[in-house]
Amino acid sequence: MDFILDHKWVFFVLAEVIFWISILTFFTLRYWFKLNKLSLVFIALFLLNDLWIAALGFMDYTRTGEISSYQVVILIAIVYAFTYGKSDFRKLDAFIQKKVAKFKGESIPAFEQPRELYGYAYAIKEWKQFLGHLLIYALAHVAMLLMFGSSQQMADIDSLNTLFTMWFAENQALFPFDHPDANNISRIWSIVLAIDAVITLSYTIFPKAEKKKIAA
Repeated sequence: MDFILDHKWVFFVLAEVIFWISILTFFTLRYWFKLNKLSLVFIALFLLNDLWIAALGFMDYTRTGEISSYQVVILIAIVYAFTYGKSDFRKLDAFIQKKVAKFKGESIPAFEQPRELYGYAYAIKEWKQFLGHLLIYALAHVAMLLMFGSSQQMADIDSLNTLFTMWFAENQALFPFDHPDANNISRIWSIVLAIDAVITLSYTIFPKAEKKKIAA
C-alpha cells in the first residue's frame, strides 16, 4: 500500500485512463460490433474503477489522518459520478450511437426525448436508482459473508463507537468479515453508498426546481 500512496497521483491518473478506455471499449463493442453482452463487462470495469478511486482517497486518509487536496479531488469525482455523471453518460451514449449508425450507413435510431422531471417526481427516480445500488451492495455483502464468514471480532462489539472503530478507524478493517480485503472493500463501498444516499436525500429535502423559460 505504501508504494501506491507514494505514487498516488500516478494511480489516480491511471484510474482516469482506465475510465475512458472502459467507456470507449463499451461503446465500440456495443454499437460497432453489436456485442451487447460483452460490452457489459466494461461497464462492470467502469464501476470497479470508481470503487478503486474511492479506495485511493480512503487509503490516503487512513495513512495521514488529515483531509488533503487529493481526497477532495476524489470526493468531487465521486459526487459528479452520482449527480451529473449519470445524465451526461446517457447523452454521450445517444450521441455515440447516432454517430456510429451514420458512419456505417445504417438508419439513425430515433430517440424519444425523455420527459424532464422536477420536484418529487425527480426525487422518486433518484431513490429508485439508489435502491438499485443498495440492492447490489446488499447482495455483494451476502456473497462475501458466505465466502469468508463473519468476523470473530463481532463478539467484541458492545457499542456503536466500538463498531465504527473496528470498521473505519483501523488501517485494516476488522469487521464484518473474516477477511481483511473484504472488510476494506466493504468500508470503502459503504462510504460511496453513504455519499449516494446523502445526494439522493438532498433531492427530497431540496426538490429540483423547474427551469424558468425566458420569454421571447
